[in-house]
Amino acid sequence: MSRSLFAPVHPPNAKLSDAMTKTRFESILRIAVALVGFAAVTWSASSAHAVEGTELTSRKAIWAPLLPTYQGDSGDSVGFLTDIRGHHRFDGYRTSVEGNVTYAVSDNTEMYGFDAILRDTWTFGVHDLSAGTGYSQMEWKQEISDNELDNSYRGAVVVAGWETAFGRRPVWVDLRLGLYDLDGQFVSSDGLTTGSNNKFTTTYGIDVKHDICVWGIPGRTVLGIDYLADYATWDGANMGFDDAVVLKAGFELLLY
Repeated sequence: MSRSLFAPVHPPNAKLSDAMTKTRFESILRIAVALVGFAAVTWSASSAHAVEGTELTSRKAIWAPLLPTYQGDSGDSVGFLTDIRGHHRFDGYRTSVEGNVTYAVSDNTEMYGFDAILRDTWTFGVHDLSAGTGYSQMEWKQEISDNELDNSYRGAVVVAGWETAFGRRPVWVDLRLGLYDLDGQFVSSDGLTTGSNNKFTTTYGIDVKHDICVWGIPGRTVLGIDYLADYATWDGANMGFDDAVVLKAGFELLLY
């Protein structure tokens, strides 16, 4: 008997693809639940006053990059992020200078980042609105079995912020738009197989912060998400591009 023309046909790798999709969804779901729980706990923390003028802070956070598949690995992992951030607003002026140096690491992924930004702030009662721009750089490295995939982002960043207060608790919402020249490169363990690609790309990010006090030290909790419109990939023979998402949940403490 001949097969119906409308009988469903499953490709040989359908089960594998479905399993990978399910695993990726479950990873995202677990991270999302953790972020919601983190926010619920920290939102009830004791308040601290916002610091104006000059400040130096350090951030410690759970870092979850959800990257494209690489060398048979799903690309989803959970790791640790730390950074040093500096801020100075000039007395009598609305302009501030900001900078940060970031390092993050998970199972087989590392990321280094640097920003230098000029930002202007306008005050309306208890609300502060700000906007600025500057230089931004991110260096991503994935290494599995000594096969290395690098993503280098260099370009400009545009920022916008809103600072207000709920009760006695200052709250910040920071938005980021990254405009980057992306260079992707793959080098095999023996150095014989290589690949590279390049394109202009954008990234989008949002951080939500609120004041807390940890062991008597003023600080802020931070929840954030970044979307990378393009991330260089390697399929075993060719370079390509895919998107990626990065989740962050942690706190930053005032050092100065």
